[in-house]
Amino acid sequence: MAACCAESGYGETTVDAVLERAGVTPESFDSHFAGKEDCALGALNKIVSDTLAQIAMANPLVGDVADRRKFEIKAILELMASQPAFAWLGYIESRQGGTPRMHDAYESGARVLALMMERAGDGVGERSGVARAALGGAEAVVRRELAAGREERLPQLLGDFVYAALVPFVGQREALRQAKLAEMVSVEEGNRGNDRD
Repeated sequence: MAACCAESGYGETTVDAVLERAGVTPESFDSHFAGKEDCALGALNKIVSDTLAQIAMANPLVGDVADRRKFEIKAILELMASQPAFAWLGYIESRQGGTPRMHDAYESGARVLALMMERAGDGVGERSGVARAALGGAEAVVRRELAAGREERLPQLLGDFVYAALVPFVGQREALRQAKLAEMVSVEEGNRGNDRD
């Protein structure tokens, strides 16, 4: 479903196209899904569960909250870069081309990410509006990169995402410091990857 939607858009995707792509029979599809929308919602649920699992695996048990947020953001960016069709379905089709239920699933995921961002704050006062605004900017960057076919670039933007996620909570100076630290981690990992090649 994710691959078909990334290629043709949700509106143009047919169950037959999904069946052909997945190599399954109509009976097998019907035993799992009530229809196209149900299958798309299943794919969206997979995106959310994969994201949460990636965050849990990447999140160190030590360090301050800002350090943990960097690992979480990095995990999300790497997951999107490695599964661009799922990222497309999650960030573009569910928001713009899907059904109201798909949009609701997208909004639920955005609320989870906003809550995650709020944990980076000082815990004082109502921050959900601030977190959601910061998340909106990050979502716009993700959609731009996906639409341009540059999903592999997402992990390279870690510093920008760390800054956007932290600035409303820790201020500009600390957010810039954390963003620079995140960029150094990305460069070091890129260099280690090049050494292995």
